Amino acid sequence: MTKLSERKTRLLFETEAVARYRGKQRPIVIEPDMQGHTLALRLKGTRVRYEISRGAVFDQAAKIYADRVRYERKMARAGRKLS
Repeated sequence: MTKLSERKTRLLFETEAVARYRGKQRPIVIEPDMQGHTLALRLKGTRVRYEISRGAVFDQAAKIYADRVRYERKMARAGRKLS
């Protein structure tokens, strides 16, 4: 298996997710940085890039997961109280 840092060509992922920009729906493109630990997000057909570290992506995903679990527990408790 080849490591991302050993690639010679740029790697791009075009996602199914879209966002509106200047009146058009555009797919979101993910560009992993080959040397560092960052990702760049941009909309297809644009040059505006938003960089974020991979650690920050993981931290945000973990927070969303914890919030979802907390909400589900709260709803389960509320359901037990009503019956």
